[in-house]
Amino acid sequence: MRLRSSLTLTASLDRLPAMPPRIVVVEDEAEVRSLWMETLEGAGYSVRGFGVGTEALADLAQRASDLILLDMMMPGMDGYELLARLRTDPRTGGIPLLIVSAVGESLSLSLDARDARTLGVAAVLSKPLDLVTLLEHVARVVGPAHT
Repeated sequence: MRLRSSLTLTASLDRLPAMPPRIVVVEDEAEVRSLWMETLEGAGYSVRGFGVGTEALADLAQRASDLILLDMMMPGMDGYELLARLRTDPRTGGIPLLIVSAVGESLSLSLDARDARTLGVAAVLSKPLDLVTLLEHVARVVGPAHT
């Protein structure tokens, strides 16, 4: 009897829908942040957005995430400081990042592939960012959303 219950539970768990990858968008421009979030949610991802680095840091320390989209040029805590804090916290140190910034091209040139891997940076993308390109990079890092 116990074996049958265990098998039934296992079979039921196998049918549960998979959780979509969880993405955090950190972008101070509200319009841009909303556009990225709508695009990612429309593709089936679970998305949380923040306009301030300190709010993102507090959220990431409490809730798991599979990917961070990070703007580097923000008021207050900029992306560089946020990245440094994320990497020194064991709860957030392993979360991959896509840096999306107006300084993307010059930042790409200053980060060699080894440095990027060490920092957990999957790619550095330049603004303005084509939404198809955004979705391609996100899917490459975390896989397709489970819809």
